[in-house]
Amino acid sequence: MSSPDPRSVDPGDIEPIGATIAVAFTGAAIGLVGAAVSFVAVDFGVALIGVGVVVALSSPLAYVRMKRLRGG
Repeated sequence: MSSPDPRSVDPGDIEPIGATIAVAFTGAAIGLVGAAVSFVAVDFGVALIGVGVVVALSSPLAYVRMKRLRGG
């Protein structure tokens, strides 16, 4: 899929490790937002921290599983 925009990224160009890093970073960002929100709304903040941890930790686990399925 070619695009006239030189900054566009084809999904096939993203390596699995890059996607893993992006998802782990997103999980960390969600956790940090949860920590900030927990000063105002404790239950919601703790829930966001939990979601962030799950997202951040599931990313490397998914990468390892994918590598095993590919035989790498």
